[in-house]
Amino acid sequence: MEQINKALDRIKKLECPTGEVENRVIGILEDYNVANKNDIIINRNYQLDNDGTEVFSAKINNTNLSIIVLAKSGMDDYVAKVENVYIS
Repeated sequence: MEQINKALDRIKKLECPTGEVENRVIGILEDYNVANKNDIIINRNYQLDNDGTEVFSAKINNTNLSIIVLAKSGMDDYVAKVENVYIS
C-alpha cells in the first residue's frame, strides 16, 4: 500500500499538456510498480465533470482498485493540472 500512496502523491502534483493526463497517470502507476500499463484502464467520466474539472477513473485489472483523478485545464486550455486524486 505504500507504493500506491507514493504514486498518488506524485499524481497530485501532476501538470502536463491537456490530452496527456491518461498516459502520465499510467506512467506514474507503472513507475511505482502499482500495476503494469497493460493492466490499467483509464476512462473519462464526462458525467462527473463539474465547473471545468475533468474526471478520469483508472481501474486496475484483477483488483478492486480504482483511482479517481480530477484535473482542470488552464486558461489557454494547453496545460492540465491535477486538482485531486483518491482511491474509490
